[in-house]
Amino acid sequence: MGIVFVAMALKAGSITSDPSLLIRYIIPLVLLYGINFLISTFSGKIFFDRGDAIALVYGTVMRNLSIALAIAMTVFKGKGAEIAVIVALAYIVQVQTAAWYVQFTDRVFGEVQE
Repeated sequence: MGIVFVAMALKAGSITSDPSLLIRYIIPLVLLYGINFLISTFSGKIFFDRGDAIALVYGTVMRNLSIALAIAMTVFKGKGAEIAVIVALAYIVQVQTAAWYVQFTDRVFGEVQE
């Protein structure tokens, strides 16, 4: 996480001078998470019971972003700070969409059967 904060600090000047950068970064992230939720939800409903379907959704959508950050910063050395900003935004999008998804879980997969 320290790398993310350092990278954000390095990009702070360009973000404050051009806030539309955040919009350009966040739109693909929202699309990515939306598509991931849709595909895993439909797959879960078709192939699995409620518990396994929910596990599939969270298992596929909630990826390990710290590993993605490490790989991206290693591969894209010159753009590492920019990649770190995108991954930091992905944390925000990921947590918020997961919180919203919890509210729809019973509607999508049905109530818990006891």
